[in-house]
Amino acid sequence: MNIKLVCSAGAALVFNMLAVSAQADEYTVFDSSDIELVSATTEPSELQLTGTENEVGTTPDAVFTAYEAAPEAANCQTCQSACSCGQYCQCDTCQSCTLCDRIPLLNKFPSDPCFKHWVMPVSNPVWSIDPRSLTYVRGVFVNQMIDSQTPVLGAGDLQVYALQLGIALNERLSIIAVKDGFNTLQTRGLGNSHGWADIALGIKYVLIRDVDNQFLLSTGIIYEAHNGTTSVFQGNGQGIWNPYLTGGKELANGGHFIANAGFHLPADDFDNSTSFWYSLHYDHPLTEKLSALAEMNGIVYTKSGGALPVNFEGGDWINLGATNVAGNNFVSMAFGADYKINECLSFAGVWEFPISNRKDLMDSRTTVTLTLTF
Repeated sequence: MNIKLVCSAGAALVFNMLAVSAQADEYTVFDSSDIELVSATTEPSELQLTGTENEVGTTPDAVFTAYEAAPEAANCQTCQSACSCGQYCQCDTCQSCTLCDRIPLLNKFPSDPCFKHWVMPVSNPVWSIDPRSLTYVRGVFVNQMIDSQTPVLGAGDLQVYALQLGIALNERLSIIAVKDGFNTLQTRGLGNSHGWADIALGIKYVLIRDVDNQFLLSTGIIYEAHNGTTSVFQGNGQGIWNPYLTGGKELANGGHFIANAGFHLPADDFDNSTSFWYSLHYDHPLTEKLSALAEMNGIVYTKSGGALPVNFEGGDWINLGATNVAGNNFVSMAFGADYKINECLSFAGVWEFPISNRKDLMDSRTTVTLTLTF
């Protein structure tokens, strides 16, 4: 009786072992072509996927896993393409990706990444053109004080609320919208008024792009329409053409120097005066995020208009078409700072004042910008 019981238990045990072995064979397939022997000392960044997985490309999960294993070797495929311009730009880790990498449309036209440490000019916000090919959105606020000795107008102030836009079609060609927005004007002589600014659009082309020496030279042309509100000294004339040249260089101390110049050439030289303008910009890094700014702007009036019988003009934002300004020369200085909030967002502000004998409509000016660069 006991012998029969032992035999029955042994038979049951053998049967169960055969069943388990059959199930393992059914779910496990070994293919020697999918196995790569790796030394125990191999670095994580040297591990490679082999076999069928390479035939369909690396998956997002594989990239994420590789980044966790070796963040310094990650290629950021999950958030941005690799830079390809040498020592001056390296692909940042995926941890540094920000909102600007995910906004539709504009992120399809990325800025030239090889000059990303440069700082955009702030004062003379319309005509001081950055030589880089950039995709950006920039909010601009200007508060300008008018001298009490200004004929007709007397003491007053002007506020500008504007939004600028740039779209880099490639590393050399870009479209720029430099002037628009809403103006408010308060003066003792003419009272208070408000209205829309003229719209100015143009193109910019990079003639020289020297990445190794961090040097740029660009040119372009901007057309300013006459769509604005006349009560804030906009909308007069038949439009103004503005050809310009702008260039910049990174200096040995990490700062940047930008110089640009151009002409205001009105289609109707009765309603608008003709002038030559220039701007100089220097930024000096104080910390990794903060830079000090020093800028100079000037306008030389080469031909008077015929619209208003006065001997002063409106500067960079307003063209009065004054009858007695030919030969006038206005120069101002601006000092401030630029703070880089993250890889694509920066905040800047400057205070500007005249250094020439002429003040025209500027007693002093504060300009603040918030720039989102893609």
